Amino acid sequence: MSLIPEPYATQLKRRLFRTPDFYRLHPSGPGPILDVGCGNAKYEGATGIDISADTQADIVADLNEFPYPLEDDTYAQILCQDVLEHVKEPLKFMAELHRVAKPGARIHIRTPHFSSVLAYGDATHEHIFSAMAIRTFEKSLFSHYLSTDLRVVDLRLDFWDPIRWIGVAALANRFQGPYESLFAFRFPAMNISAELEVLK
Repeated sequence: MSLIPEPYATQLKRRLFRTPDFYRLHPSGPGPILDVGCGNAKYEGATGIDISADTQADIVADLNEFPYPLEDDTYAQILCQDVLEHVKEPLKFMAELHRVAKPGARIHIRTPHFSSVLAYGDATHEHIFSAMAIRTFEKSLFSHYLSTDLRVVDLRLDFWDPIRWIGVAALANRFQGPYESLFAFRFPAMNISAELEVLK
């Protein structure tokens, strides 16, 4: 570790300009990691599952075909970065992640927000999500759709730098309902990032 203080201009630049790596999903605790739809950027030390054999996947499987070739109660951390929008049946997808997760495991999700150009920029996207939609994965809200029990631990909206600079990100995250109802297309979000706890 350097004893030379980081120049103020460098500190300021780092706070103002967030690199793509800033928004990358990371485990929030110890234990075996499953990287779902890992592509060629599999999280180090994780077991990767992907539809393509031309990736870093350890397991090749179609995420639209159930069940997945994974054992029950195996993973403590599950990363789903830019995957949820590609699956045809999100509720079945979440139920399958619940099956392979250990009790108390954390499922980390990143998906484009419905106001984001990223949501409409890929013809393979099956669904578009709001923060409200992610919250419906909690069984307490929609028990007639889900047989699994999940709890939202954290849910935030990520924004591009210029919108962050004017304070919209802080307000939108504090008042997610009013933001999505009234202001989302005036001040578009980038992604939704969520952490859910698996209850068994």
